[in-house]
Amino acid sequence: MTGVEKKEAAPVLSVRGLIKEFNGHRVLCGVDLDLWKGEVLVIIGPSGSGKSTLIRCLNGLEKANGGEIRIDGERIDQNSQGQWRLLRQRISMVFQDYSLFPHMTVLRNICLAPARTGRYTKDQAAEIGMELLKRVWLDDKAHAYPAELSGGQQQRVAIVRALAMSPEAILFDEPTSALDPETISEVLNVMKQLATEGTTMAVVTHEMGFAREVADNVIFLDQGVVVEDGPPSMIFDSPQQARTRDFLAMVL
Repeated sequence: MTGVEKKEAAPVLSVRGLIKEFNGHRVLCGVDLDLWKGEVLVIIGPSGSGKSTLIRCLNGLEKANGGEIRIDGERIDQNSQGQWRLLRQRISMVFQDYSLFPHMTVLRNICLAPARTGRYTKDQAAEIGMELLKRVWLDDKAHAYPAELSGGQQQRVAIVRALAMSPEAILFDEPTSALDPETISEVLNVMKQLATEGTTMAVVTHEMGFAREVADNVIFLDQGVVVEDGPPSMIFDSPQQARTRDFLAMVL
């Protein structure tokens, strides 16, 4: 992919000095990052490096102990649940475990948030939901229940649910980690399609091939610290830090 031209007045999401602690243990140690409109930002690193904690802090699912988060240049009051609710209407998230409501049909899962928040009427949400399901080849599953779908199909529904809010960006927390090898490609292909369409995404993943192919920028996180960041050509082909080289030697 070509790099994103960063001409906007402010990134869609900006983080400065983000700190997160659990029981006195510092998991994030002053993380900085910017997510620009149309960019695919991929966050890689070993297990326990703080990747999922970081992405959850960006959506208010974990409260940071320090630092600031801005959306379109406006600082989020991290103590305000009202501001977090508004942010979640603008920044969607896709989880590791799909998080679909088992008692609702696929279409109902997709329509719930857009209709409940007033972004669309129920009829509009249903129409949008069906169009999005067609894009991920699941329109024939609209009236099925999650238990009737494979893991890959459920995760594609979760992506559609995120898209149905017409978000400014989507956060992905290891979206393929719960899938078997045969269904991982289903989800990655949808994400690649979104990238080619200019969808703004921040993705935590262990899929190095996806990161190399799709990312505009890659962050390597280790022990809560951004060790290195840059375009995938630099991170994968000529990393500057020894820790990055050691990690890639283990996973590639």
